[in-house]
Amino acid sequence: MLYPLHEPKIALHHVTEWVEDEIKGLRLCRIPEKLRLTLNEIAQRNAQSAVGSEIRFRMIGERVEVGLWWEPHLETPITTMAALVIGSLQAEIFYLHTGYNKIVIKKYELRPEIERIHPQKSYDRELYRLVLPYQGKVFLSSVEGEVEPPYGLAVPGKGYLAYGSSITHGASAWAPTGTYAFRLAQLLGSELRNFGLAGGAKLEPQLADYMMELEGWEIATIELGINVVYDWTAEAFREAVDIFLGRCAAGLGERKLFVTDMFWFAMDAAGDPKSDLFRDIVQQEVLKSNHPGIIGIPGRDLLDPVNQTLDLVHPSQAGMEQIAQRLFSAISVHL
Repeated sequence: MLYPLHEPKIALHHVTEWVEDEIKGLRLCRIPEKLRLTLNEIAQRNAQSAVGSEIRFRMIGERVEVGLWWEPHLETPITTMAALVIGSLQAEIFYLHTGYNKIVIKKYELRPEIERIHPQKSYDRELYRLVLPYQGKVFLSSVEGEVEPPYGLAVPGKGYLAYGSSITHGASAWAPTGTYAFRLAQLLGSELRNFGLAGGAKLEPQLADYMMELEGWEIATIELGINVVYDWTAEAFREAVDIFLGRCAAGLGERKLFVTDMFWFAMDAAGDPKSDLFRDIVQQEVLKSNHPGIIGIPGRDLLDPVNQTLDLVHPSQAGMEQIAQRLFSAISVHL
């Protein structure tokens, strides 16, 4: 049964619109299709993922079956994961395969001691959150069971927005709750809006405009450089950063934007000076913006080389946590 739009059973977080497919269901979109089609080719592909998006509901009956159609961006068959979070506590991991998946969620009876060791903070204990995969397209096919939209349940009153490469997107995290952006949102007590674009963070001004126009967030991080350092000249990068940060400054208002350059990666290991040149450009442009809410954070301060994966580009799961913790410390000074 296709999810009935006229009888909503759930609420969608970080879903801007959907595209209907008669067989698969509703493809959940975190970026408007009209905007997505103006981005570079890689970004157009990876913007179709549902990273940071959630299906939310309140359990009325004892179980619910959520039908998800998942397909990877690449042709090689792989599996991925969705995660169930109840309130702010992770409950289950669901492995998804290419094609249709039926996710069965049973109502949890929460142990009374949970409140003592983990007091309710940002999210209501009755809020069920199905956190969607950070890669591939996700179609919502069906919702069967006694659930209702979680209207009236407590969620954080503030928001955190992230933009960047596959590292921000979450490409090397073990689960969608393990990305540094998700973990940083938890530490901040904020709702996450993740605009990571694996391979496609190429500083399009129209995307900066869109993010600045969004309401409901107070803190943003943008990660710049890794997707263009091998292909762009320093002059082209400087011009793009100047325009991108200029658009951010124009729409930022009283909010805060934390700008990170590149984490330690393979170019550093090879001793190529271009990596530090690009880092210098980012921090110089932060100062040039002359906006009190735009703050630079050196990327090399956020991740130790030992916490890289084998490709010397993406952080390991330990690296994701290290980035989140160090970003939280750096951001907290300014709050």
